[in-house]
Amino acid sequence: MELKTTSTYHMAGYSYAFFWWGLFTIYCLGHQFNRWRLYLHRRKQLQAQKSNGAPLDVVFDPTLPWERWLRPLDRVVAIPWVTDLIAIKHIIGVSLFIIINLIWVFFAPFKWDPAYSTYYLEAVGKFDRRGAFIGMVNWGFVFMLASRNSLLSAMSGFTFEQMIPYHRWLARIGLLEFIPHFVWRMIHGYQKTYIAADTLFYDLEQTSGTICMLGFLLLFVTSFGYIRRNFFEFFYYAHIIGIIVAIIFACIHEVMCFVYFIPVVILWVADRGWRSYQSWYIPVIPIQISPAVAKSEKQEGIVRVLFEHGQLANRYRPGQYVFVAMAQKGKAWFKWQFANWHPMTISEVFRTGSSVKSSDSSIINEAITPVSEKKGDILPGKDKELVTGGMDSDSSSLDTAYLRRRAGAGAGSTTDSSVMMASLHIKALGGFTRSLLDHADQSAPLHFKVDGPYGPRLEYQDYKVLSCFAAGIGITPALTLIKDCVERRSAGVSTVMTHHIQLVWVVRSRVEVEAFAEQIDYWRERASTSINPLTLDLSIYVTREPLAEGNLAGFDKTVYGARPKIADCMDTIPEQTSVFVHTCGSDQFMTTVVNEAVARKWDYHHETFEF
Repeated sequence: MELKTTSTYHMAGYSYAFFWWGLFTIYCLGHQFNRWRLYLHRRKQLQAQKSNGAPLDVVFDPTLPWERWLRPLDRVVAIPWVTDLIAIKHIIGVSLFIIINLIWVFFAPFKWDPAYSTYYLEAVGKFDRRGAFIGMVNWGFVFMLASRNSLLSAMSGFTFEQMIPYHRWLARIGLLEFIPHFVWRMIHGYQKTYIAADTLFYDLEQTSGTICMLGFLLLFVTSFGYIRRNFFEFFYYAHIIGIIVAIIFACIHEVMCFVYFIPVVILWVADRGWRSYQSWYIPVIPIQISPAVAKSEKQEGIVRVLFEHGQLANRYRPGQYVFVAMAQKGKAWFKWQFANWHPMTISEVFRTGSSVKSSDSSIINEAITPVSEKKGDILPGKDKELVTGGMDSDSSSLDTAYLRRRAGAGAGSTTDSSVMMASLHIKALGGFTRSLLDHADQSAPLHFKVDGPYGPRLEYQDYKVLSCFAAGIGITPALTLIKDCVERRSAGVSTVMTHHIQLVWVVRSRVEVEAFAEQIDYWRERASTSINPLTLDLSIYVTREPLAEGNLAGFDKTVYGARPKIADCMDTIPEQTSVFVHTCGSDQFMTTVVNEAVARKWDYHHETFEF
């Protein structure tokens, strides 16, 4: 077997790849130009702070002009059986992508012929192979879009969770381009001998192609949303097995597959290696796991996990998330559980001057402490080992209120030398999270690994208003955004232009608020003594308690037995020209928020995990 680099099929494949890489390069240049604009604006604000004692009070638009012109296309809709949340611009983009694919399948390689006057449809045996080569290029893109650490993200600004939908769409398009080749070769194989078995297994080429296609079909069948959400481990392992089978037998089937698959496979393996390094060798000290909200008949429980991460201080940005793997100690096969990674949004971070030691750097010390109980103190400048205690132990939980205030005192510092602790608040909704709550209730020790952080760098600070809409546990990314803004604004950081924060939070029960009551009190405390003016407008809607009365502590407005009218909430914002909207919740909830923001030509970010 030899590489046929002069075949028209290969020419169609590599010309198609160069076309898309060229467009992607242009997009990356635009993104980097916009980053340069942001840098110049913030530098000007710092210079104004030094010379005049106050930053410039100007309206700065962080988006490029054509992004503003195309803003109406950001409106999101649902496509039955496909997705519940997709922007119109993405529908148009995928449609154009399919059209360009068809142009390459039917016309590539493009060669000028003066005598050409009429297009003749070539034999099926030609354009089915051309489609297969185009499909291989698309699957090369699929590999790169599934990498958590890649140059694509650094150059374009797309984060892992933003690339995953593209990963899924391109995989389906690539599979569709394989289907004509697969079906035609089945027919061709049967016609050679008219023996049924030869349809799939005529010779080595036919057999390897059949097994390769079965691998791709396994990927497709197990990637539906229902399976991903309810049987994540099955989905994950089927993906690994399917892609290994598909790649190996594709290269046996057609030697040119090496050219298209092996480079991206190498990049994917490098990404896996880096992720393994991050999760196994970067110091992570699990501190505590405890119920933040007890489980009841009307309310799912919420678990809080507190841990210390060696690289979080240098890399974390508000609103980001980590992948977490937990394994129950004592099981002979527990290390296999470290292959199951689940995305969790960080709910709060604390910068501390020293590490909180643990006797075992991979085991969580269990401690069950009600939220209302007094927390034990951690003295400044001293290490303290967490004590596993029962319900009556005052020292069984870290004094996070002290850590919060201690960290907030240095919010304006530019040094990243401090150690950072972080918390995860996890609601018991699925099988993994329910078992996590059971472990916390039973004080069962768990091993703990973290990969990350990942996610967007949300540039809320260039807007005058930060507006957050959250439903249930979807409050967690908003918590870190609001805390970051409050701390930096109260410390007098001149590059943070945000002076008004709106929070609209929808919960089923008041009990959910207990897990975050201390944080809300902290915001109020810091905002009241802020160096730069800062207004907090906090509203909560309790949907399943229609008879309660009075505002919940820390909130300006409490509504019982009703859901918010998003448009009315947005109309109360005093500054309507410079607003950044963040939302996290159900698809229906986020659709309403995003579309209202788009109607006002506001910038937005919606938090969703489509893994």
